[in-house]
Amino acid sequence: MSLRDGFAPLGIRAFRTFWTGQLVSSVGDGMVPVVTAFTVLGAGGGATGLGAVLAVGMICRVLAALIGGVLADRTSRRHQMAGADAVRCAVQLGLGLLITTGHDSAAVLAVGNGLYGIAAGFYGPASAGLVPALVERPMLQQAAALQSLTRSSAMIAGPAVAGLLIPFTAPQVVYFIDAASFAVNVTMLLRLTGIAVRARTGRTFIADLVRGWHEVSARRWLLLNLLAHAAWNFGMATFFVLGPVLAQRHLGGSAAWGLVAAGMSAGSLAASTLAMRWQPSRPLVAGNLALTLAALPLLALLGGLPAPVVALAAAASNGGVVLLNALWDATLQRVIPEDVLSRVSSYDTLFSLVSMPLGYALVGPVAQHMGDSGTLLTAISFAVLPCSLICLLPTVRGVGRAEPETPLADEAAQPAAAPKG
Repeated sequence: MSLRDGFAPLGIRAFRTFWTGQLVSSVGDGMVPVVTAFTVLGAGGGATGLGAVLAVGMICRVLAALIGGVLADRTSRRHQMAGADAVRCAVQLGLGLLITTGHDSAAVLAVGNGLYGIAAGFYGPASAGLVPALVERPMLQQAAALQSLTRSSAMIAGPAVAGLLIPFTAPQVVYFIDAASFAVNVTMLLRLTGIAVRARTGRTFIADLVRGWHEVSARRWLLLNLLAHAAWNFGMATFFVLGPVLAQRHLGGSAAWGLVAAGMSAGSLAASTLAMRWQPSRPLVAGNLALTLAALPLLALLGGLPAPVVALAAAASNGGVVLLNALWDATLQRVIPEDVLSRVSSYDTLFSLVSMPLGYALVGPVAQHMGDSGTLLTAISFAVLPCSLICLLPTVRGVGRAEPETPLADEAAQPAAAPKG
């Protein structure tokens, strides 16, 4: 496939409108993680405080995703996304105002991160279910890669600029920029027209939730991948908590970590371009092997290497994540029936990410007990071994570029309280 073909989804007006809003919101979002990390560290929170702030946001996100997935399969996905981003706009605006008045404690940022996480939990499953309504099925991987490409492009400058701005300007400016970017995305989503609103099924919320779990548990390859990805996220939590701490101690502070974050975005850009052209016959094998590149930045921190080397390693690692995500999203959107896609996506979020807040919370105490080196080595084992071993399983290797599966029987035809384990 040529690179020009990879941009084909932008020829569709509805997808182009959706893509534009996501591009703008990514610009502001790319600056916020660096500012949040060093605001917490500057307030004396340390690794434990930063881990707690990140953990609260992730816990709220994964729990809200279950509710968001069911609602997205029952109502208007675009309206749910617009509502979620309106909340995120208000949260970032509120945090900016609180920081302006001197309320920049870890507790305030944790509450803000929690509210942000709830909104993100509603947005994600709805977004995953909306894309197949905007583009034709053969374009799904290109559409997923394009979303990654634009987010990565917008975020390359964001972290680097944020790292340079922190010593010279107030951090609340970044939160105000992010709030404005979400307002733009809400406007773009409301401009989407011609997308049918799903009719209510007549089933209860719990019955729809159970149906989503049945769709996941009946596919062994899907459940095994979620467990491997959970282990990966648990291990990589160490990088996002211990990384800024080590950057502050040894690498040059916020500017160095901004360089690392920019490197991650550059890796995302390269991987997104690859995903627009490359369609492997065994997408899950290729994606999971790409995840094992996570060992590189952890090893760079372990070896005490300079910031540019850590940034290069982080670029390779994040490129692997983006490649996996593009292949994974396209596979789910091709294989999973459209009427349950948002619910399956919500279980994907729950299982894959629920381990990350635990990792965030444990990094500080574990590093105090085992030391930085022991913590980084443990993280490497979690990030590499499960994703490598899962590629040997026939049920995972057998998932290819398939057509949609036949939907599983509905609740009326089988016991709702007995999903397969």
